Amino acid sequence: MPGILSFFIVLILCRVIYLFSSRFILKWYGCHDFPSGEFGNISEMLDALCSIFSVKKPKIHLFESSVPVIFTVGSKRKSHIIVSRKLLVLLETDELEMVFARELSRIKEGKVDQNTFVALVAGIIASFSTTALWMAMLAGFGQENDPAPKFIRFVVMGVIMLPCSLIVYAGASDSTSKADTDAVRMMGKKVELSSALKRLYNDILLNSMEYFNPGHVHLYAMNPVKVNSFFDIHLSLFDMKPDLSSRLKAIDAIGTGVSQEKIIRKRTDGVEV
Repeated sequence: MPGILSFFIVLILCRVIYLFSSRFILKWYGCHDFPSGEFGNISEMLDALCSIFSVKKPKIHLFESSVPVIFTVGSKRKSHIIVSRKLLVLLETDELEMVFARELSRIKEGKVDQNTFVALVAGIIASFSTTALWMAMLAGFGQENDPAPKFIRFVVMGVIMLPCSLIVYAGASDSTSKADTDAVRMMGKKVELSSALKRLYNDILLNSMEYFNPGHVHLYAMNPVKVNSFFDIHLSLFDMKPDLSSRLKAIDAIGTGVSQEKIIRKRTDGVEV
């Protein structure tokens, strides 16, 4: 009897975590509601895109970061697009439209809830390595840049990163290329999306110094997780996205067959393309 009761308690807890995983992720990134006055054209842009993709309008959240990041979390009933301020400042209007379009493509695919749950579980596991670093420092093994705490973190990462990456590979649906191509087929803007991806990649490559949880890699439009030293080598396990050149080639090979006239008509009167 106690075993059966424990089993049902675990099932209930898993269900609760699954349903509220998007809220946990929003808290994780310190998100706040999108300011009404700032970036005022984003809401109108999203309204038009939702009409084109025939999806329920997601809620937009802003988080403060110097890295251009955008991703989507949510459940079957409600989705949330999380975007950094840097991305909104970095991209031109048409580029921004295509980046949001690929997020709506992922919502339309119907795997947002699955990816969110995997991100929460894998992200918690991956966080243990950072916890180990701070515990080593608090235990008197030196400062953050000293070898001892970094080595302890390296050992912990070696233990937990492999199962964590297996959870991501087995449980997540990383449809990066599909989101790219579907967005272009719907919008007909190959050049704009390619330009946006290049701009994101170059900025992350040259300027990104922030730590991002590797358990969330499958969520991001462009992977901000970088291997900066030997002690970060385990992060390469999460390099699951196709490289930029492959994505650009796939986009360039698309024959969209979509005219801007049809897109404008759908935005104005809801006619299907």
